[in-house]
Amino acid sequence: MTPRKLNFLLVIIFLVYAFARISTNLPALEKPRELADTKSYLRVSQGKFLPPGIWLDDRSFVFPLLLKIAEQDVSQAAALQLGFSVIAWAALAYIVSASLRPLWLKLLSFGILLTLSLVRYFAGWDYVMMTESLSISWFVLFLALGIWLTHEWKMYKVLALIFSGFLLAFTRDTNAYLLLMISGLLIISVLFRWSSIRVLWLAIPFLFIFFFNNYTSDLGSRWVFPINNVVGRRILVRSEALGYFQSCGMPVTPELLSLRNEYANGRDRAFYNDPALEGYRQWLAADGKSCYMKWLLADPARSVSEVLFEFDSMMRFEKLLNFLSKRYDPLIPYFMEPVLYPVKLLPSLWLILTVIALRALWMQAWKSNKLWGIHLLLCLPILPHLFITWHGDAMAPDRHALSVGLQIALSFWLAVFLLLDRYDPFKGRQ
Repeated sequence: MTPRKLNFLLVIIFLVYAFARISTNLPALEKPRELADTKSYLRVSQGKFLPPGIWLDDRSFVFPLLLKIAEQDVSQAAALQLGFSVIAWAALAYIVSASLRPLWLKLLSFGILLTLSLVRYFAGWDYVMMTESLSISWFVLFLALGIWLTHEWKMYKVLALIFSGFLLAFTRDTNAYLLLMISGLLIISVLFRWSSIRVLWLAIPFLFIFFFNNYTSDLGSRWVFPINNVVGRRILVRSEALGYFQSCGMPVTPELLSLRNEYANGRDRAFYNDPALEGYRQWLAADGKSCYMKWLLADPARSVSEVLFEFDSMMRFEKLLNFLSKRYDPLIPYFMEPVLYPVKLLPSLWLILTVIALRALWMQAWKSNKLWGIHLLLCLPILPHLFITWHGDAMAPDRHALSVGLQIALSFWLAVFLLLDRYDPFKGRQ
């Protein structure tokens, strides 16, 4: 197969893929799923775009901005999410395909990545009025732009990658921590002279985006709801944790203790509205975040072991189907999904991927194919990203870990493609 014929075939596959994704779920598009948080996103979307406006509210601004563009029409918003998802996945599939050498592998990788996008855990969110669809799509496009940049360093590609990273961070706050991790890895690569100093053009803006995200989170108090979830579900129910927080100055009163096992919105939003908890709210605003960070760092073995213990259950996404639209009809059969996203092997798969990544780091495998460098940046932050996700919020942690599951799936398939590219079983027969 010639490259010209291959590109023609890729276009045909994409058109079939796009038509299938758009046409098979028209009922879900007409009436997308609205959840409890949707009302707050709709409220924020009615604010002004210019700062402070939607920038400094209690929700990250990207999804409310989409709702504003759609004029609060949830069907139109779902259509925009679906269209963006199709474009993002197609861009990733094509750029990964272009990074590999054998023509058969180009075709295979393109088809597998498009099929991966159809797994219900990733595709079903296009018809839900929450941040998950945009978070997945921006993550996929961010990865595609990063690979595109490795093909040839151009400043317009750098700016496109930074811009996508900015919108990724302001779709979900945990994504900002992923940018922080990538920034740290890029800086380390420069210090060890594994990469050119020009990658600081990415590392420094990513660092700035992280701090700016945290700054707006403080101003908009976006962190208060998640940490109240943690206090109610994990701190008040554990005597050692409660004692530590009390030593930090948290006023432990009967009214606060009565909120054991409650979420932030429980008991008529008592965390926010109960006059008897005013002292707690003042302490939380002044010292709550720093105390919680100190608690996590005081016993890192405990903090990490909690994440490892929950690793398998969080990454299976068994409860996520309850969030999806009842009108959503998965495009691929259920039995195919464990092949594309091997839910039963995730802890072992993560360990294998980490070993592969560390060996690639030792061998400096990016010298033979720069896609190895992308694999390292994708694979190595998996556990830290899951750490932030698990400890960042006690409500629906498996839903918040969706991006981490996508990291594992993409790391797995990139590793497969790169190994096939290196050890081509059909070499000499083409």
